[in-house]
Amino acid sequence: MTTRSPANASDFLSRLTRGMRLRTVNIVDRIYRWTPLAPAKKLAVKRVIFTYTGKVFERTGAYQRWAAYERTHAPCPTTTSAEKGIYSTASHAHNILWRADGTQEWLDYRDVRERIDATFTEQRLSKSPKKVAVLDFSQQSPDASANGIRLPVPSECPDVTILVPVYNHLTTTLECLASIAETARDAGPSFEVLIADDASTDESARVLGAIPHVRIVSQPENLGFLRNCNAASKFAKGRLLVLLNNDVQVTKGWLSALVACIDGSADIGAVGPRIAYPNGWLQEAGTTLHADGTSEMVGLNDLPDLPRYSYERDVDYCSGACLLVRREDFERLGGFDETFAPAYCEDSDLSMRLRAEGKRIVYCPNATVLHHLSRTSDGLESDYKLRCISTNLAKFTSRWRAELDRMDDVRTIAFYLPQFHPFPENDLWWGPGFTEWTNVTKAQPNYVGHYQPRLPADLGFYDLRVAEAMEMQAALARRYGLGGFCYYYYWFAGHRLLERPLENMLKTGRPDFPFCLCWANENWTRRWDGQEHDVLMAQSHSDEDDEAVIRDLIRYFRSPNYIRINGKPLILVYRITLFPDFARTAAIWRKTCREEGIGEIYIAQVESFELVSAGTHPSELGCDAAVEFPPQGMAEPRPVSTPLLNADFQGAVADYRDIAVRYATRELPPYKRFLGAMPGWDNTPRRQNNSYAFDNATPGAFQAWLETTIARTKQQYTGDERLVFINAWNEWAEGAYLEPDRRFGHTFLEALRNARDYDRLIRKTRYSLG
Repeated sequence: MTTRSPANASDFLSRLTRGMRLRTVNIVDRIYRWTPLAPAKKLAVKRVIFTYTGKVFERTGAYQRWAAYERTHAPCPTTTSAEKGIYSTASHAHNILWRADGTQEWLDYRDVRERIDATFTEQRLSKSPKKVAVLDFSQQSPDASANGIRLPVPSECPDVTILVPVYNHLTTTLECLASIAETARDAGPSFEVLIADDASTDESARVLGAIPHVRIVSQPENLGFLRNCNAASKFAKGRLLVLLNNDVQVTKGWLSALVACIDGSADIGAVGPRIAYPNGWLQEAGTTLHADGTSEMVGLNDLPDLPRYSYERDVDYCSGACLLVRREDFERLGGFDETFAPAYCEDSDLSMRLRAEGKRIVYCPNATVLHHLSRTSDGLESDYKLRCISTNLAKFTSRWRAELDRMDDVRTIAFYLPQFHPFPENDLWWGPGFTEWTNVTKAQPNYVGHYQPRLPADLGFYDLRVAEAMEMQAALARRYGLGGFCYYYYWFAGHRLLERPLENMLKTGRPDFPFCLCWANENWTRRWDGQEHDVLMAQSHSDEDDEAVIRDLIRYFRSPNYIRINGKPLILVYRITLFPDFARTAAIWRKTCREEGIGEIYIAQVESFELVSAGTHPSELGCDAAVEFPPQGMAEPRPVSTPLLNADFQGAVADYRDIAVRYATRELPPYKRFLGAMPGWDNTPRRQNNSYAFDNATPGAFQAWLETTIARTKQQYTGDERLVFINAWNEWAEGAYLEPDRRFGHTFLEALRNARDYDRLIRKTRYSLG
């Protein structure tokens, strides 16, 4: 019988315990994630599990984040060491911090960029696409392939004309037609197939002409792709027109999905499907246009079934490889502009002309096609193709330069706290003259290297009762490219707080700067954390209050400076889940706004607290989109690595660079989420002994994060929905501010400007036509 030594037995039991703990954690995690509970109830369940079985989970990131949250949201511990004089001048002498010198503040940039890029690379290498069924007729004769194609009998007035331009490549064309025939077995819109034969020199005319229920338009001479499509489109009978390359194979349900999408709204001008390669990788989920006219295929070489590609959304344009338009629109515009003959840029130009008429270009994920990219143009000489591309790109850019510049922009919006002025309630609760500066100036460092107190530079300790203060803020924001402020709006059952700066702005129209509002709909508490403890002023939600608050908000919506998305005033709500039924609230708001002549509004839920990682679709709560709100829910606390200056400190510390990478590389959800970034976070001024602080928050790290966020926003959204929210402009008591301070000066604002310019500066390294 084999015996174990005490050491081996101990090691075996240790491994067994670790294995059991790991299995338990994984099982509980799966159950927790799939339990159909509201986010708030899930948090309550998590609190119970971690409170009573914490030893099992103490090594997990989820437990550590929860424990840090509990510590930093508990009542502030009683101060003892401060009373003994630990915050003496002598103690601060050990906390010498470097100041921005043009070099030091940017050193983290390369490290964070490299970590972000490495994370994306790791994510990409971990993926493997599913196999897809592809028709391959290369081993049989064209006649045999054609004999197996059974297209339905077209009606005299079909819903759709599928126009397939052809120049040789007969086998490829037959595979395309066979895929159409196979998917036509399902119920769907009626269609006809119209072959545009551009004077093929192979057997295309004979073989294709023998296939029943195919109409062929034969050109007397080779016209080139563009003119061939235009000439054949005149023979189309359908009210809708699909331009379909002959190197495309369609999949089940493709046509029904495209038609349903374009019929869903009269302002949709063109619809494109999800396009995959035959090997299963994604080719594009819509396409982004850059200011120089080049294009970027969204999702190129990614997995096609990722959440971010699974919902319908507006895009800059969709590839002409498979594009659905209304025939009347195509005819009215004269088809593809023959300025771009023989080919290249004609599809992006068509999309731009539709956009100029107020039409939307929409990506439809419910339709998928497979595309052998460039198979039918590979026979062209490379130099000839490049000349065509170069010539047409110059024409396209010249024609649409102003619009391309406008489309290429991403609006950055910073949250703005209007609490920098005294008002009666704060005088009552905190003492006469209290403002946010009161907390900011009394903060002290908790450990060596802790950046406190944080004191303003250029703008000083401003008072928002003075109109010039807001004018100076707006001028500074505009100088560095910030696109607007999102002011916190405070309403408590008809009672307003912090309203004076906003009311002055509304009355005078100054500052003349874009803005929107975010209703901070939490209870007003003594602990500054949105919880239910020490409530000073409570919310009271009801149908009557819902109508009253939207009528007050309408006054702001009418301002010419109010930020709109496709003409709709944008309103954010900070804690959607605190409403008894926000979908009902949203319905009341929309109805009232229509009755008052505002029209439709755009409601966004801030993903704070329980919504941070819940993945709750905005439509479930009556919203149009979500807004990311770092640092909530993504921080990984770590032990303080330097000597404490405050023995009573029980808070949490995390590395800003870690959360920057984590947020920047986070998987995008299956709904619209406007991405966010923060220049830093440290709420020591509000919670001296149990604050949450992020070390290593530097302009370089912030720029690396923001660059990535802006680039991802350009890829995922178009037009007015290209928004990035920054937390914040002036949250001094939370260490989240862009305004200049005495340590970093203007460098966080410079990082903002650099991040906005970055995409254009590196364009040459990723030239693409799509």
